[in-house]
Amino acid sequence: MNLPKISVITVVRNDVAHIEHTMLSVLGQTYGNVEYIVIDGGSTDGTVDIIKKYADKLAYWVSEPDGGIYPAMNKGLLHATGEWVNFMNSGDSFADDNVLNDIFGKQHTLSPSQHHILIGGNTINFFPDGHEEIHHAESAETIPHHLPFSHQASFTKRDACKFDIRYKYAADYALFYAIFHKFGASSIMVINRSIARYRQEESLSMNPQNQKKIKREYLSIQSQHPSLHWLKEYLKWKLL
Repeated sequence: MNLPKISVITVVRNDVAHIEHTMLSVLGQTYGNVEYIVIDGGSTDGTVDIIKKYADKLAYWVSEPDGGIYPAMNKGLLHATGEWVNFMNSGDSFADDNVLNDIFGKQHTLSPSQHHILIGGNTINFFPDGHEEIHHAESAETIPHHLPFSHQASFTKRDACKFDIRYKYAADYALFYAIFHKFGASSIMVINRSIARYRQEESLSMNPQNQKKIKREYLSIQSQHPSLHWLKEYLKWKLL
């Protein structure tokens, strides 16, 4: 059996303190068919020097200004050739060295079938004070209401993966929402396995100042298929 190629894309800008940890978590995967791509947004803090240390292990890397996280992720997709794509951005990491092998390897027990478009699993959130919390992936049926798992803890078929850069904060949700409505819940495989470790302290979405902007983007995405739930949430948001 041929192992499917997995493209892992890391987006980074000026994160010299964490980029090596992320890269080593990808390069340390025991799985035998990984393509690793790093998109740097023109870092000036030494990040590029770290990337260059591992350049011979990368399928592609570049350092140049870009339009932000989602345009950079789309840029990575242009160079990806794998069947499945994961986005493990700087500061985050795979939960352990066997994540890819457990899902896609010859001895896998979690194997996706041919009709699956999206795979999601658990995320280990880690905080500045050192404590960790596991966010268990939720059912695909929750996608009309919220994001059931993080993009770090997901794999998407490359041919179905492109981020809508109209959304600055919720383009990952827009992607999952589009897959749900185009292919149905049965195209989304949810597994009870930790896939990623997510660094919480500097998350764009965790910034309280951005919460209203995020909510606005969620409501805009959900308005494509409005429901009673959407109407209630929209009216609640308008009254804030």
